[in-house]
Amino acid sequence: MRNMSRNWPDWLPHPLWIRRKCPRCNSVNFKQAELRPFDGLLAMFALRPVRCLFCWRRYYWLTLRDAIAE
Repeated sequence: MRNMSRNWPDWLPHPLWIRRKCPRCNSVNFKQAELRPFDGLLAMFALRPVRCLFCWRRYYWLTLRDAIAE
């Protein structure tokens, strides 16, 4: 999985599939990210935008509930 994240293009959304931990800084603190035009389409696949509170990188969580709810 680490190798896949290194080769992932920057223009594609970065999903956090299993662990809800930032791959860059190992933080577990996230907040809901600002909405972008294609987020509505990704919401149909239960992907919610979140942003790491430490390094501010943007990721997507696979969830059927609110992105911040644990």
